[in-house]
Amino acid sequence: MDLTRMLHEKKFYAAVLIAFMGILLGSTWPERKEGELLACGTFLTMVSDSLKSRTVLFFLPIASVLPCGEEYLRERQWKFLRFLVIRKGKEEYCRDKVFTTAVSGALVWASASVLGMLFFFLLFFAHEEVRSYPEEVITGLFTVSGRVCLEASAMASLSAVLGTVSGSSYVSLGLPFVLYYSLMILRERYLDEIYAIDPAEWILGKCSWAGEQRGLWIFLLLLVMGLAALHWVVLEKGLEEI
Repeated sequence: MDLTRMLHEKKFYAAVLIAFMGILLGSTWPERKEGELLACGTFLTMVSDSLKSRTVLFFLPIASVLPCGEEYLRERQWKFLRFLVIRKGKEEYCRDKVFTTAVSGALVWASASVLGMLFFFLLFFAHEEVRSYPEEVITGLFTVSGRVCLEASAMASLSAVLGTVSGSSYVSLGLPFVLYYSLMILRERYLDEIYAIDPAEWILGKCSWAGEQRGLWIFLLLLVMGLAALHWVVLEKGLEEI
């Protein structure tokens, strides 16, 4: 299965490392005076705040596309594609590739978030107040990390679509980053009211998306499923030549 193979490749761990570095660089370190304790759940709050930082927004399209964005192109270039299609069949190949690609981006950022929590836990837990964790801290962390993972999944599928259509690794790995930042700049400078096109808003959820932000979750899920479906379509089209 492609997912198992991906977990054994260096590209996946390089992507996790990039995402983890983004979390560290985007974090705001707490100030602690002598004799004072940090608020309970500080290590969780640090990860949550870092995932909403501009640094993570910069790293997100880079790390998300690295594991699987150009995998189809690499298999075709190295003459593995025909062998894989004969062994699996076209339908199973497409299903496996689409699923693994969509999961890869989310898995990169989920892994990096866990590493971030462990890192900050080791540094700050001993200096925190001993009491139960506030519910809003835990909810906030799961909310923002869930949005990051969904957006990363969409970026991974978009990268695979662009690579399959263009046949270029440069387009596959680079164009999602360009489109990502172009949409952010377009919204910030010219289309402030059209917040739905802004990838930063997909994570931050500052604007009203109706139903206590349920509209944002529905939007992200539809985006992930839509790009995964498009990936399947362009893969089938590409396999017609085999």
